[in-house]
Order: sequence, then C-alpha cells, then structure tokens
Amino acid sequence: MTHTQYDHTIHPGGASQLSLRLDGVETALLGADTLNLGADFHAALRAIAEIRAGRWDSLEEDPELDEGDPGARQRARMEETAHGLRDLLERLEALQAVTVRSWRARGASYGSLAKALGVSRSTAADRVKALTATPLPRERWVRGGAISPPPAVCDHTSVGVVIRDDHGRYLLIERARHPHAWAPVAGHIDDHGDPETAARQEVAEETGLTVERLLHLTGGWRPNRCRRLVRRQPGHHWTVYSAVVTGDLSPSAEETRGARWVTPDELQALTDRATAYARGEVTEEDWSAAPGLEAVWAYWLAQRSLITVTPEDLQHLEVLAASPPAPTHT
Repeated sequence: MTHTQYDHTIHPGGASQLSLRLDGVETALLGADTLNLGADFHAALRAIAEIRAGRWDSLEEDPELDEGDPGARQRARMEETAHGLRDLLERLEALQAVTVRSWRARGASYGSLAKALGVSRSTAADRVKALTATPLPRERWVRGGAISPPPAVCDHTSVGVVIRDDHGRYLLIERARHPHAWAPVAGHIDDHGDPETAARQEVAEETGLTVERLLHLTGGWRPNRCRRLVRRQPGHHWTVYSAVVTGDLSPSAEETRGARWVTPDELQALTDRATAYARGEVTEEDWSAAPGLEAVWAYWLAQRSLITVTPEDLQHLEVLAASPPAPTHT
C-alpha cells in the first residue's frame, strides 16, 4: 500500500481545493467512508471559514431557500454541521483509541503518550487502562469497516406524482426507507434526464403502472431531507405532477412496503397522524407500526387544497421533513 498524498490547489480568484489521493486498495477498504468522512470534514471546514469571515451568525435572506423565514437556510447549515460533527467526533475518538492502544502495545511509554495527548502521565495511563477494559463502540468500525460501494449522493432535485382514480381515491405508497411514511410516488431526477421522464419512470418503478398523461401542478424548493449523503445545502427542488395511469398496480418490493388507494377522508387522517407525530404525540415505535403521511407532502397537498393543515401544524411538519435520518452506528 502506498502512502496517501494530499494536493492543495489555489484557483484564480482565491478559491481553494484540497484533494486526498488514495490507491486502489485504500479506496476499496474505505468504501463508502470516503464520501461520508469527506462530507463531514467539508462541513467542518466550511463552518470554520464562515465563522472567521463573520457570516456564521448573520441572517442571510434568500427568498427561494428561506421561504419567508429569514435565516432558515443558515440554521439548516448549522444543523447539518452539528449532525456531521457528531458523527465525525465519534469516529475520530475511536481512531485515537485504536492508535493509543496500538502504540502502547508497541512500546510507547506513558510519558510519550501523555505528551502526544496533552495530558498528565497518570491520565494517559488511566486512559489506556480504560480503553483496554472497554473498547469504544466505533473501534470495530475503525479496524474493519465493511468494503462497500460509495453511497448515493443527493442531487437536490425531486419529482412527485399525484395519482387519482375515477372514484376520487389517491394512490399512496408506504416507503420502505427514510422517510418511512405514506406518500404519493416521488424520487430524485438523477440520470433520468428531466423531471417529466423521471416522473414517468418513478411511477413505473414504484407502482408498476404506466403514465398516459402528466399535468404540472406545482413545484419549488423544500428543505426536506432524504436518506442520501448531502454534500451541500439540504433540500430538494421539486416538480410535482398529477397523472393519468393505466395498468395493474404492482408495488416495488425494494422501494415500498406496499401501496393502496385512499379516500380524501383517509388522506386527511394520514395527515393528522403525521401532525401528531411531528408534535411528539406519537412514539417512534407506534409510527413505525402505523405511519402517516410523509411530512413534505403536507405542504404540496395543502397548497392544492387536497388536505387541511393549520399554519402552526404545517410548521411542525416542516421541521419533521427537514430532520436528517437517524445515524447508523457500525
């Protein structure tokens, strides 16, 4: 295995780019951690730069991204940074523990350890003894993280498709992954090319139905989170359609936990359950067993007067939609 190398490039205008080059073996061993750790370090460096520039505590108004709430975009960046740092600190602490224990096993004195850690000799000795007795949970990840392909990165675009049948019922799918909830068909544009193509293909992939006709309903930026790795401002630019479909309903076993047609009253009931969950009145266990409407859809459906949500409840649902997925500890 070759030694890793770092490249620091200063571009015209003062922009800076830092690159870490890995050989094939290192890339395979790091797998998905390459992007995960890179994103966390990126968030940390950007935060430090903004703090030093005096922008971190200022209210940056952006009509599109703030949605009339000055500073919303900056608060979202702070949340993203805090979330990334929590994960990063846990992993760095485990890396330090592995390093300290290995160094000690290879003859490092407590004096050397104390100097490196910036603590007293007795504290260094106590720390090594504690780590030997009870390894940190993340040490297993440091020593043997599974080789896996890089994770999908959010492209910050989404399409949604509202499908209604001749009986006035709406088609909803129960999402198999974050955010686990009932929702109309939706997905990232990714390599579909354009929103209309993505909408047609998402309907086919998630429900087995064929789109005969699409009608643009609404769209815009929403700060909702998905399960993918985020490398910039969390959220998606949405394009929402209504669709006329044909074929037999055959929900994807990979993307969904099932699909069903719901009446307007049932759609409202799912919205009310989501509101209760957003308010903290439904436990995680109860929600997992019987979820309600996906939070981001409350905004779009209320906009079209398909459901009723008070402004206060909509705010609770917006917070829920913008919440990151729970971290997975390995």
